[in-house]
Amino acid sequence: MVDWQSTGVNTLFGLIGAGLGGLVTHLWQTRRTSDREYFLVLRGAFDRPAFRGPYVWHSDHEAFRQAIAVTLKAVKTGKLLDRRGEELNRVEGRFRGPFNLHNSERRKTVQHVEDLLQRILHGSQRISTAADSINDDARLLIDKDRDQVIGNLNAIWRYLAIAEMRLPTEVEVYEAVREPHA
Repeated sequence: MVDWQSTGVNTLFGLIGAGLGGLVTHLWQTRRTSDREYFLVLRGAFDRPAFRGPYVWHSDHEAFRQAIAVTLKAVKTGKLLDRRGEELNRVEGRFRGPFNLHNSERRKTVQHVEDLLQRILHGSQRISTAADSINDDARLLIDKDRDQVIGNLNAIWRYLAIAEMRLPTEVEVYEAVREPHA
């Protein structure tokens, strides 16, 4: 074969290989994440003190709101971040929000969880700005909403064989059960 013909054939094979490699890479990067992967990330996002024990209205409201905001961001993006914004975990593949979930009931549940988390943020904000005039109903509503969030997610986690969480109001906090000093 003439030099220019072998060079042309080699170039053609190189272009075909590069094209196939690019296609495979594109398909791999755009694969949809599984629902289970997403809910595993959420399990980690909800495993924090803001979802353990009754709501303590006189505690640090800013820290509580930051924890809820980070959790809400994980629900919306599939990325688990710490308070400084550094990524701890994420779903693999293409994930463009909960509307990408395969199961429509799970999608509705996640949308309801988002709404409840927003309401918890708003309730905590109201309590922190007017702590003296807030009645027990506002604090109880935050507890009810947190219990409902975890209860809704527990149903999904149970189905997907992911460890469930105890409802926040069922968790005994250390201060309530410790022995008094002798």
